[in-house]
Order: sequence, then C-alpha cells, then structure tokens
Amino acid sequence: MKVPRELGYGSSRKRDKIYAENDPYLPPKGKGLAGVVICKDCTAVYHNKKWFLDAKLYEGKKRLKNINWVICPACKKTKENVPSGVVTLKGDFLKQHKQEIMNLIHNEDVRSKKYNPLKRIMKINEKGDGIEIFTTSAKLAQRIGSILFKAYDGEVEYKKDVNAKFIRVEWRR
Repeated sequence: MKVPRELGYGSSRKRDKIYAENDPYLPPKGKGLAGVVICKDCTAVYHNKKWFLDAKLYEGKKRLKNINWVICPACKKTKENVPSGVVTLKGDFLKQHKQEIMNLIHNEDVRSKKYNPLKRIMKINEKGDGIEIFTTSAKLAQRIGSILFKAYDGEVEYKKDVNAKFIRVEWRR
C-alpha cells in the first residue's frame, strides 16, 4: 500500500540522504558521554565521541576504574524493539537464491558494525513468502536495498517518513 505524500511519506526508487541527528537514542549533537563508557550487552566501547566494537580496546578499557557500564543505543533499540529501518524482500528469485542473498546481507551487517556498531541488524523474520529485516539504522536499511539492487537487479522502493528517521525499503525480483 502506498501512503499519500501529503501524509508525510515519500516514495521513490531513488535513495535520499538519511540523517540521524534527531535520533532520541543518541546523545545530543556536540555532547558526548563522560568518562569510560562500555556497553554491558555487546561490549562496544565509547571512545572519542564514537562507539567501537574492538576487542583490544575493550580489553584495555575494562580494566580501568570508574567505568560507566551502559546499554548502547543499538542494544537499547533492539531490546525495546524500535527499528529505524525495515527491509522487505519478496519474489520468486528470493526463494531460489535465499542463502546467497542472506549471505550478502550478513556480510553487509558485519561491514557496517566494523565501521559503526550502532548500525546493525536487529532481527530477521521470515514472513510467508518474504523476509523482513529490522535495522537499528535507516542508513543500513537503505544500504541493504542498494546492495541487493546492485547485485541482483530487480525493483527497490524507498519509503521514508519526512519527519521521522525511519525508512521502509522493499526489494523484489
């Protein structure tokens, strides 16, 4: 179902820029978290106003005193089931090449977490003849749609809410 543009949703085959400045799960822009901060769920370390999933950095920081053990924004979104993006995959091609497509998506998730551990896949649901992928980042959902289109062609549609930082991506072939 397409939502009319006047209700705040844009729909196109073209990717628009996605900004995360107003994400309530992130600290306010320009203000970081104080001290040594480590996520108690995924062991991501907050260092120099950026989150890292780095085993060496974690091992070095966890020995320090006065550690702030928190739940990082990505783990918080996952626990509260608040995705910033949903990717829906459909079509006969998906049935025939499911494992290959899922490997491509998994590789993108791994690549994304190396660059920014707050951008990750929350969960994957098989729903009837399709698959739904929930992401903590609208940008990752957009990226998954883009890599699927580049690798396998088909049709991709991006539906972004103008006022919120949420995107719905539909890919089918």
